[in-house]
Amino acid sequence: MGMKNVLCDELKKICLTEGEISELEKIAKDFISVLKKKKVTAYIGGSFAKGTVIRKKGMQDVDIFVVFDYSEDILKLGKVLKKMEPPIGVPLSVGLSGSTSDGARLPGKLKKVHGSRDYFQIVCPAVVLELIPVVKNDNPERAENVTDVSLSHVKYVKGAISKNKKIADEIKLAKAFCQAQRCYGAESYIRGLSGYSLEVLIIHFGSFVKFLKGIGKKRVIDPMKYFKGEREVLMELNTSKLQGPIVLIDPTHKYRNVSAGLGVETFDNFLKVKDKFLKKPSLDFFEKKEVDVKALKALCTSGCRGVGVSGCRRRFVELDLFTDRQEGDIAGTKMKKFLDFFASELERKQQKILKKVFDYSGVGQKAKGYLVVEEKLEIEIKGPHAKMNEAAAAFRKAKGKAAYVKKNYLWFKKKVSVEGVFKLVKKVEKEMGAGASFK
Repeated sequence: MGMKNVLCDELKKICLTEGEISELEKIAKDFISVLKKKKVTAYIGGSFAKGTVIRKKGMQDVDIFVVFDYSEDILKLGKVLKKMEPPIGVPLSVGLSGSTSDGARLPGKLKKVHGSRDYFQIVCPAVVLELIPVVKNDNPERAENVTDVSLSHVKYVKGAISKNKKIADEIKLAKAFCQAQRCYGAESYIRGLSGYSLEVLIIHFGSFVKFLKGIGKKRVIDPMKYFKGEREVLMELNTSKLQGPIVLIDPTHKYRNVSAGLGVETFDNFLKVKDKFLKKPSLDFFEKKEVDVKALKALCTSGCRGVGVSGCRRRFVELDLFTDRQEGDIAGTKMKKFLDFFASELERKQQKILKKVFDYSGVGQKAKGYLVVEEKLEIEIKGPHAKMNEAAAAFRKAKGKAAYVKKNYLWFKKKVSVEGVFKLVKKVEKEMGAGASFK
């Protein structure tokens, strides 16, 4: 199947129908009308407002930007929503039509989500409304919080799409591709490309395919040409904003790197996959696959086999990760950090990590971690220089006959194992806010 046919077929799968869009818009606008009566200003925002929304396997969500003049006023939103919650025992199906002396009830279950700025979700029967507080600002560079630049982002993307209607579909393809390849989302446990960064990139390159062909060739991408060149960008932006494999200058904010959260590992994996897709286009690339445990286990049967002379063997390690923290970004980040810490401790004990995979759906408080480890059953530990008399004497006394000299330093050998390292890591579960059971 050629590239054109693949992309056409994929668009048919991911685009919402006009009827579906109208239904979701009505729910959102009805709720916005209720907020207006309570003197709270709100607008439909996010990808829904931009026209870049794609179909989800679960429930669709619609962002609603609740706009305030000052950050101090944001507390008002929580109070208004709390008053609108149905009393215990009243079914949620009553929805907006079920009014009381206080006005209409919420159309679904209210949930507070913690983040850089707390926001709310209203889980309705047909959609999840995400209520995101934003503070008005005429200059994005003076925004108090990253969410405050969201209104500028909507304006920029809508403006670009108004000039070229086809761009919306190209953005949808990019989002679907990146979601399938586990590199979509700025969450800390993903460290991928955010929805807005993909929108900016597609607008810059002109199409999904041109984006795939062009990404990775330049470290700095400055769509609005705010700077004279890469050197000026690297000189003008703070070091913290230059982290990551690419620097994507926000068209609405000269000194903001839209892709600052992109991880090197995530980006490298993306580059490998996109090259395969360009060589042989297929709808399979738009389907999110389960972690291939069989392939990971197969890595253990190649290369370093058995214990052998080197005292080395390959191990497949499966972890059931868990946390008691809020599901989503916070839970995912905690569990990912635990897996990363375990992997780093293994490497500190001279165990080689051949493969590391973290698998979290973004829902709930459980995840999976997979490692392929080249396990050394015995490692050498370096001690003091042999001529440092006092230190050398103390080392020999502590290690006894196990101590030996190599290249003018004292050494000793120590038996290690993956299980042994895991037992040590388990001791910091409470401190890390996450833990795991070893399979």
